[in-house]
Amino acid sequence: MQALVFNGPYNLNLVEHAVPSLKDDELLIKVGACGVCGTDFHIFKGEAPAKSPVVIGHEYAGEIVDAGKNVKGFKPGDRVAINPNIHCGYCRFCRKGKINLCENLKALGVTIDGGIAQYSVVPVAQAYALPSNFSFETAAFAEPLSCCIHGIDQADIKLNDSVVIVGAGTIGLIMIQLAFLKGASKVIAVDISTEKLALARKLNTDYTFDIEEETSLNNILDLTSGGGDIVIECVGNSSAVKTSFNLVKKGGTVVIFGLAEPKDFIPLYLQSFFHKELNVKSSLLNPFTFQAAIDMLINNKIKVDLFNTSKIKLDNDEIKNLFNERKDSSVIKHMIIPNN
Repeated sequence: MQALVFNGPYNLNLVEHAVPSLKDDELLIKVGACGVCGTDFHIFKGEAPAKSPVVIGHEYAGEIVDAGKNVKGFKPGDRVAINPNIHCGYCRFCRKGKINLCENLKALGVTIDGGIAQYSVVPVAQAYALPSNFSFETAAFAEPLSCCIHGIDQADIKLNDSVVIVGAGTIGLIMIQLAFLKGASKVIAVDISTEKLALARKLNTDYTFDIEEETSLNNILDLTSGGGDIVIECVGNSSAVKTSFNLVKKGGTVVIFGLAEPKDFIPLYLQSFFHKELNVKSSLLNPFTFQAAIDMLINNKIKVDLFNTSKIKLDNDEIKNLFNERKDSSVIKHMIIPNN
């Protein structure tokens, strides 16, 4: 089979790879679609930890083609989405229910071979059932959506809260929809991309602003009577985090969701922080939220069909262009279709 193997920073190769052998409690999946995540780009650049060599890709769905002898509840032909994050179950964090902080965490596409391949072997516990005709491309959004659900839970939105979403890429567009479902009375999106802000408006976002325009900050503060009750940062850089602190009101909450580069940091103006009495949170992975993500996609509560998605074959030139960032910035999600 063909697979995209990470061999170290800036070293990705599309290779012929043996189809892995199957253990008794595992499934062999023919991959239908695998999304490319910001984390994958960080891994490629050596900015996020990953084993090497490893087949990357952790946002995927596919069809079962074989099952180990101890597998129950699944059979060849079933469609499944894959939760890549595998917790140990016995460390001090797992025993407190904080499985996303597991000291022995493993992840398909990061420490174990993942989904940018024609086939993938996964533990049965990581597979979630899909309807028989459900789109693989839609199901591949289950992983980022499950992480966003945890992030929105961290925000603790109350009815009638004003919510500012900083960044209108994949994560920001999902967060906009979740904020409305949580009862936000006013949702504002900021970005620097006119294409992404246009998509935010299609999701009925109340207001959108190009944050580089001089009047945007004051306009948002006016609309929210001093700042958003909740600000969720969905970009992953110091500039976006600084913007988030500028846009939150006294007594508000900032959720830092985006994964930044290791070199990124922000100076914190301590007097302002003190006087605002802010609640600052971060969000890691998807503890106990994957089934909720599947259900929301199946029931069309989160719409991803409006996103500008590119479909990419397992092709050396296309992969090289994608990871060397010669890509269309208006694309919301790059989706690799390994068996196209």
